[in-house]
Amino acid sequence: MRNTVVLEGVVTAIEPLRHTPAGVAVIDLELQHRSTQEEDHRPVITEFVFRVRGAGAIAQELGAIAVGQRLACRGFLAHPSRLSRQWVLRAKAYQLMDGETKS
Repeated sequence: MRNTVVLEGVVTAIEPLRHTPAGVAVIDLELQHRSTQEEDHRPVITEFVFRVRGAGAIAQELGAIAVGQRLACRGFLAHPSRLSRQWVLRAKAYQLMDGETKS
Protein backbone atom coordinates (compact mmCIF):
# COMPACT_ATOMS: atom_id res chain seq x y z
CA MET A 1 0.00 0.00 0.00
CA ARG A 2 1.11 3.51 -0.72
CA ASN A 3 1.48 6.23 1.91
CA THR A 4 3.48 9.13 0.45
CA VAL A 5 2.70 12.77 1.11
CA VAL A 6 4.28 16.05 0.01
CA LEU A 7 3.21 19.11 1.96
CA GLU A 8 4.41 22.67 1.50
CA GLY A 9 3.93 25.46 3.99
CA VAL A 10 5.39 28.05 6.31
CA VAL A 11 6.98 26.90 9.56
CA THR A 12 4.93 28.39 12.41
CA ALA A 13 6.43 26.53 15.38
CA ILE A 14 9.44 24.35 16.16
CA GLU A 15 9.80 22.29 19.32
CA PRO A 16 13.25 21.74 20.81
CA LEU A 17 15.25 18.78 19.54
CA ARG A 18 14.90 15.82 21.89
CA HIS A 19 16.08 12.21 22.01
CA THR A 20 14.15 8.98 22.48
CA PRO A 21 15.21 6.52 25.21
CA ALA A 22 17.06 4.68 22.41
CA GLY A 23 19.03 7.87 21.64
CA VAL A 24 17.30 8.77 18.34
CA ALA A 25 17.03 12.52 17.70
CA VAL A 26 13.43 13.70 17.16
CA ILE A 27 11.99 17.11 16.33
CA ASP A 28 8.41 18.30 15.76
CA LEU A 29 7.38 21.39 13.87
CA GLU A 30 4.18 22.88 12.51
CA LEU A 31 3.60 23.82 8.89
CA GLN A 32 0.85 26.23 7.95
CA HIS A 33 -0.45 25.36 4.49
CA ARG A 34 -2.59 27.57 2.24
CA SER A 35 -3.49 26.70 -1.32
CA THR A 36 -6.29 26.51 -3.84
CA GLN A 37 -7.07 23.02 -5.08
CA GLU A 38 -9.55 21.90 -7.68
CA GLU A 39 -12.39 19.51 -6.93
CA ASP A 40 -15.16 18.73 -9.41
CA HIS A 41 -13.90 21.60 -11.60
CA ARG A 42 -14.33 24.10 -8.77
CA PRO A 43 -11.70 25.84 -6.68
CA VAL A 44 -11.39 24.77 -3.06
CA ILE A 45 -9.36 26.91 -0.69
CA THR A 46 -7.42 24.77 1.77
CA GLU A 47 -5.86 26.22 4.89
CA PHE A 48 -4.62 24.21 7.84
CA VAL A 49 -1.71 23.65 10.22
CA PHE A 50 -0.13 20.19 10.17
CA ARG A 51 2.43 18.64 12.47
CA VAL A 52 5.66 17.34 10.93
CA ARG A 53 8.10 15.02 12.72
CA GLY A 54 11.68 14.33 11.77
CA ALA A 55 13.76 11.54 13.27
CA GLY A 56 17.45 10.72 13.08
CA ALA A 57 19.72 12.79 10.86
CA ILE A 58 16.82 14.76 9.35
CA ALA A 59 15.81 15.88 12.88
CA GLN A 60 19.25 17.44 13.33
CA GLU A 61 18.89 19.28 10.00
CA LEU A 62 15.32 20.45 10.70
CA GLY A 63 16.59 21.86 13.99
CA ALA A 64 18.34 24.58 11.96
CA ILE A 65 15.09 25.71 10.28
CA ALA A 66 13.64 29.03 11.45
CA VAL A 67 10.02 29.97 12.07
CA GLY A 68 8.73 31.78 9.00
CA GLN A 69 10.69 29.76 6.43
CA ARG A 70 8.83 28.06 3.56
CA LEU A 71 9.40 24.35 3.54
CA ALA A 72 8.24 21.35 1.48
CA CYS A 73 8.32 18.01 3.30
CA ARG A 74 8.00 14.55 1.76
CA GLY A 75 7.21 11.58 3.95
CA PHE A 76 4.35 9.44 5.20
CA LEU A 77 1.37 9.83 7.51
CA ALA A 78 1.41 8.05 10.85
CA HIS A 79 0.28 8.46 14.42
CA PRO A 80 2.92 10.16 16.58
CA SER A 81 2.75 7.31 19.09
CA ARG A 82 1.12 3.93 19.42
CA LEU A 83 -1.69 5.27 21.62
CA SER A 84 -2.38 8.52 19.75
CA ARG A 85 -5.18 8.98 17.20
CA GLN A 86 -3.76 12.24 15.83
CA TRP A 87 -1.84 12.36 12.56
CA VAL A 88 1.66 13.57 11.84
CA LEU A 89 3.71 13.76 8.65
CA ARG A 90 6.88 11.73 9.29
CA ALA A 91 9.43 13.58 7.15
CA LYS A 92 11.90 11.56 5.10
CA ALA A 93 13.10 14.51 2.98
CA TYR A 94 12.56 18.24 2.86
CA GLN A 95 13.35 21.23 0.71
CA LEU A 96 13.66 24.85 1.71
CA MET A 97 11.65 26.63 -0.93
CA ASP A 98 14.68 28.77 -1.74
CA GLY A 99 17.23 25.95 -1.54
CA GLU A 100 18.22 22.37 -2.21
CA THR A 101 16.50 19.11 -1.29
CA LYS A 102 17.69 17.27 1.85
CA SER A 103 17.07 13.61 2.64
